[in-house]
Amino acid sequence: MGDRTRERVGGILPTLRDRAAQADRDREISRASVEQLAEVGAFRMLVPQRCGGSESDLLAFVETVREISGACGSTGWLVSWFGVHSWHLGLFPVKAQDEVWEAGPDALVTAAYAATGHVVEVRGGYRIQGRWSWATGCQHAGWALLGGMLSTQDGAPADLLTFLVPMTDLRVEANWDTVGLRGIGSHDLVADDLYVPAHRSLSFAPCLDGTAPGLEANSGVLYRVPLPSVFAAATAAPVIGMAEGAYAALVGWLRTRLGMAWSGLTTGSDDFSNAYIGGAAADLDASWLQIVRDLQELTRHAENDEPIPWALRRRVRRDQVVATRRAADAVDRLFEHSGGEMVRMGHPIEQAWRNIHTVQAFGMNDLDRTLAMYGAGELNVGAHPPMV
Repeated sequence: MGDRTRERVGGILPTLRDRAAQADRDREISRASVEQLAEVGAFRMLVPQRCGGSESDLLAFVETVREISGACGSTGWLVSWFGVHSWHLGLFPVKAQDEVWEAGPDALVTAAYAATGHVVEVRGGYRIQGRWSWATGCQHAGWALLGGMLSTQDGAPADLLTFLVPMTDLRVEANWDTVGLRGIGSHDLVADDLYVPAHRSLSFAPCLDGTAPGLEANSGVLYRVPLPSVFAAATAAPVIGMAEGAYAALVGWLRTRLGMAWSGLTTGSDDFSNAYIGGAAADLDASWLQIVRDLQELTRHAENDEPIPWALRRRVRRDQVVATRRAADAVDRLFEHSGGEMVRMGHPIEQAWRNIHTVQAFGMNDLDRTLAMYGAGELNVGAHPPMV
């Protein structure tokens, strides 16, 4: 089903590409685009089959995200994270899943995972309040996943939880105004002393060790991959797609100018310019091949009902940050040698450049710390960090 979704998505890519500049200006993906994406099944790829979803494999999902991101980076990022939030919901208690998907498999869930709110355990559940930032696509969503830290009586951290909350119980503060990814609408969410029943909460730990309660109903391969590995794929795929979109835009433009004078040489005869194109193509291919290899190995272990080796989990995170950095470097080189026309606001290359560097600022793409984690693992020193 994932491959057919990808084919259907291909039919709307030209329209998404045409709307990319407008999404930047509006700081939001249009309702028309969201409806088209729902119609072709883009939002149900990681939804369980029992709830009407496709339950596609992760590779089919990230391939679809990659292609959408090549047309519009913000739209690709939105599809990627709406997909991951649905996947995460599949790990929640079944009662919580059914409350969301009783409206259909295209129900959209936003998330703000940073534990910035205040949490108190009460009878039958929790009370939460506070502000959460970076809730991607929240104005299109019906539900939200919010991170919170449960503390002991003396204030020490006890458990990192995620709470499922209907958007009708939250207030959206529309404050998303950024350099890149302007269309994702990651506004702030505010909760005022909100009660959350226990079945709408999920500890972080079971999402790492394969004991999440949702696995009783959703036992397929898709849900047996560790949460950090899914998050890593969801982060890398849009960035690589954005970079490939910039590459295709530049090469397509240069092909129309073959024979024209450029920097004293005719376009196509400048070996330095051609070398930059060749190097960028190689870097993008290498980035994608790493992600594909990792997802294939993760899936193979899950299919065999084997624990995911720590060495592979560390490598997935390593490859994610290296792949995104390599893609960013490729776009930097393309941008620097693309000519003055490409600096106009709304051009696919400058848009990809801004989008990718915005993603690079996110904590999941901290290159040095992630490589240090990987190196420590290779030397068998240090504990496994939580996002592995």
